[in-house]
Amino acid sequence: MGIILTVVLVVISADEQGVSSEESMPTGPTDAYSFEDDMARNPLKPPDTTSPRATLQSFLENMNRAYRVLMAAHDKNKKTPGLFTSQSVRDMVRRADELFGRGVYSLDLSGVPKALKEELGDERAIELKEILDRIELPPFDAIPDAEAIEKAQEQEEKVELVRWRIPNTDIVIAKVEEGLRKGEYLFAPQTVARLGGFYKKVKHLPYKSGTFTSDGFLDFYIGTPGRLLPPKWNQWLPGWTTHVYLGQTLWQWGALAVSLILIFWSNIALFRRLQFRAGELSPAKRHLGWVLFVLFAVGTITFLYFFGKQINITGSVLTLSRMVLAPVFWFLLATGAFFLGQTISESIIASPKIDPKGIQASYLRAVFGLVGFLASAAIIVYGLSRIGISLIPLITGLGIGGLALALAARPTIENIISGFMIFADKPFRVGQRIVAMGEDGIVESIGLRSTKIRLFTGSQISIPNEKMAAVEIENVARRPYIRRRFNVTIPYDTPPEKINRAVEILREILAVPEAVDPETTDAPGESAATGPSGNEAEKEPHPNEAINQPKRPPRVYFNDLNADSLNIMVLYWYVPPKYWNYLKHAQWINMQIIERFKAEGIAFAIPAQRLHLADDDTRPLTVGQRRISKEKALTDSGVLGQEATLDAQIPQIP
Repeated sequence: MGIILTVVLVVISADEQGVSSEESMPTGPTDAYSFEDDMARNPLKPPDTTSPRATLQSFLENMNRAYRVLMAAHDKNKKTPGLFTSQSVRDMVRRADELFGRGVYSLDLSGVPKALKEELGDERAIELKEILDRIELPPFDAIPDAEAIEKAQEQEEKVELVRWRIPNTDIVIAKVEEGLRKGEYLFAPQTVARLGGFYKKVKHLPYKSGTFTSDGFLDFYIGTPGRLLPPKWNQWLPGWTTHVYLGQTLWQWGALAVSLILIFWSNIALFRRLQFRAGELSPAKRHLGWVLFVLFAVGTITFLYFFGKQINITGSVLTLSRMVLAPVFWFLLATGAFFLGQTISESIIASPKIDPKGIQASYLRAVFGLVGFLASAAIIVYGLSRIGISLIPLITGLGIGGLALALAARPTIENIISGFMIFADKPFRVGQRIVAMGEDGIVESIGLRSTKIRLFTGSQISIPNEKMAAVEIENVARRPYIRRRFNVTIPYDTPPEKINRAVEILREILAVPEAVDPETTDAPGESAATGPSGNEAEKEPHPNEAINQPKRPPRVYFNDLNADSLNIMVLYWYVPPKYWNYLKHAQWINMQIIERFKAEGIAFAIPAQRLHLADDDTRPLTVGQRRISKEKALTDSGVLGQEATLDAQIPQIP
């Protein structure tokens, strides 16, 4: 590695011979030979930033040599035939880039967003070099070095030096107090942020004489495509396109406008295409389409990022474009992560083993939705840190407003937690009939916030999961049978033998006969069918087999004496619990009861009132009358006499 670097340095030194008569001049207290020799022997050694003098000297040395090597590479590239850059020129550019990075190393870029550190660091370093080439600097011996700082501390003559200002300027070299570069002396963040304004104030001044300066370095860097070395096609541009307007050349403005129009048009076209076909696609394919759209949009922004580097967008335009595109970029990535979670869940739900409306599907959507949301939040937080938005005020704001946010979001959080409780406990699932809070219907969906039920009236009702997890729920769909209990009432004057016969008839109706003639019975579901041979009749199961289970046989008892009738209780359990088949069977049972009772001459009791006449010897009128003694009874004449006495006394009352 050292041999290769030495060879490259020899080539560079040879190419630098014709660039300027001042290139062999020392740039500081160290001559060129010792600097390059030290670099060849210690290629990984960082620049010296142990004191204000070392930092300033290191910055000037690296920037001057980067400029010399870059200009030599530029001249050689123009003289080399062909459209492509030769290998030797690329090696020179690589060397210039290394020296350029060593110059940027002297700047404290802690106040620059991570997304802008590379471009803004280069631009700020060139601006600082242009400023220092125009102003008077003190002799290096007058600038504090590490030995002077240590000596002052030992003698306790003054407080430790933490800041040094270039005389008659606001350019400050300060000691870093924290972080990975703690203890180093760098150009302060406040100085780095103001370098653009400083340059505008001094750019009208001439370059200093008697020392090496990087003439026109900033204009060369801003006005040419490419980060350092412009491509050969740059020389073919018309002269009017190289005029600088608002910090960029006209051809850079044109290239930027065309790229923005193409990117905007392509994204809008793809968005409309997906929106038009959204109704034709399955949920999995629809979410996958949105993921692909987000990836395409991210790709176009990434292309614009690299395209901006190729056309070398700089200055405030670079800062503004990054501050606008970076949030969009991270927001799209977060959206893509959320849609990706939805795509995975819908792809799993598309499996034939999972009911799309079942509780497993709802659970998968909820879990992957939560995972996608957390991934999106993590991406946004990381993206905010990349563009320089501090999360400390955000976290502090969340701490202050956390209580209010928690109170406002409490119902939503309760519903989400209750939704997971429903998923875990599984009191019902999609497609089942339930009765909850007095509402009877079919469960259509179980979401994170609410459960939707389709009532038998046709309307849909949404009940918050918090209530669904707290109330009693009757799951009608999970009943193993349908129980029917009804009473058959007969009049009081029914003879005992007919009462017993009525009970027997009811038991016969509910029983499964040994043989049933399909031509004479009208039992539901019972019909004759021709077997494979065409000679034997195959009978379907008797309908009463549904109510004659080993553990639950039908029950018929004469159990009560009502106020106006004799009561016979009938009880049976219908299996399987299919409601419409149950109603069909109940109708058949009712018709059998009516027909059999009519044939046996057994009447049904009808609620009625009975009147007894005065000439009924079995029911004399004295029945139910109140007995009054003769002593207390008043005759009609006695009553009339009392009324006359009262009438005579009325006028005497005052």
